[in-house]
Amino acid sequence: MDWETILDMRWPTGACDQSGECCRGAAQVTPWTTLLVQAAKGDCVARAFLNQYQPYPSLQEAITQAPDAVAASQEVAKQRGDDAEALVFYRCIYLQGKNQCQIYEDRPALCREFPESPFGAIPKCCGYYPLKQDCQRKIQTLREELAELKRLQSMLE
Repeated sequence: MDWETILDMRWPTGACDQSGECCRGAAQVTPWTTLLVQAAKGDCVARAFLNQYQPYPSLQEAITQAPDAVAASQEVAKQRGDDAEALVFYRCIYLQGKNQCQIYEDRPALCREFPESPFGAIPKCCGYYPLKQDCQRKIQTLREELAELKRLQSMLE
């Protein structure tokens, strides 16, 4: 069962506000050099990613270009128990001008499906961020309801 069914929520249409943060602040835990090796060995996912994204020369440059995306990715990495310091940040080569995608009509699936879930790194400046917050509140409410049901069940036993 998918998260939308479980939480009875859907992504709103037209929520993208074209901040460009998702395009300027993509993150990978896999180092760029490792992706290059994987792509050379025929890994289609690595090849597609590297055909679209270029790594920033430093974390500071990524923070300068996409501060909210960097912060969101680091927070998600910490929540998942991953090493936030190991993240490598990338920018999409097709983002130009005022956050305009140069291949929008033919953009890759990765872009078409963003954000695929509210559990990923969604920057605060993103138009989808309010729904992420709504999902987090709903999850917390469900956890509290489950705890109460377990408490009541234990009283009946």
